[in-house]
Amino acid sequence: MNSIISNFTDKGQGTVRLDLTYQPGVALVTFDNVKRHNALSGKMMVEFYHVITQLEQNTQDLVAVIFMGGGLKSFCAGLDLSFAREYLTSAEDAMSLNQLMYDAIDRLTKLPLITLGIAIGGSIGGGSELITAFDFVCMSQQSGFIHFVQTRMGVSSPWGGMARLVSSVGKKRALIWMAGGQKVYAKEAFEHGLVDLVVERDEDCLNESLLFLQRFLVDDVTQRQIAPNAVRGMKLLAIKKDSNWEYVHKILSSTVFAKL
Repeated sequence: MNSIISNFTDKGQGTVRLDLTYQPGVALVTFDNVKRHNALSGKMMVEFYHVITQLEQNTQDLVAVIFMGGGLKSFCAGLDLSFAREYLTSAEDAMSLNQLMYDAIDRLTKLPLITLGIAIGGSIGGGSELITAFDFVCMSQQSGFIHFVQTRMGVSSPWGGMARLVSSVGKKRALIWMAGGQKVYAKEAFEHGLVDLVVERDEDCLNESLLFLQRFLVDDVTQRQIAPNAVRGMKLLAIKKDSNWEYVHKILSSTVFAKL
């Protein structure tokens, strides 16, 4: 992986920003390549990989992380084709970046944090693969859409999105959407369980997402902060497919209950 990172760390435009203290208990990740609809260059993919590493290493009071596109115009248009034409000179180069992104997104799904993606504008190709990786998705009714263009570009699902989509909406719907190259809007995505929160206007999505996340941060009765380790432990239990008592004991030992 180190050779892939060194090869692409300065290739292309845009940036991926991480604010670990955006709100109490909430971090914010922004895909910022506005002129290219927040499409991902090699540089941005490497930065995204490092952002996931930083989130993995955070052991403080972080509970949730929001992912969104810069400029309130697009979430992410997948691969930056201008970058690809200039720097992806071989099939090996393309496969290396796919490996990097597959690894980063797989680790994203395993974070002990509540993850929420904000789908304003287009989530296209690789952007649609990212959308399938979040615990929750907020989508703008005004401009949001998810376009699974992978088969139209001559590829399958390089970043693991198909398997995650099947888990969210079932095999038949996943095939219709992703293999069928469908463009999906907020109402349909919500009805089939891929989207959890539909917001009427683009500019309200971030605030509504923060309100949605409050249930993991503050007790609505006592208004006291919920123990971050308890929520993080619950997330780990939710993603563990072969849980056993030893694993559960390890999680419980890290929560507030260990102090009782």
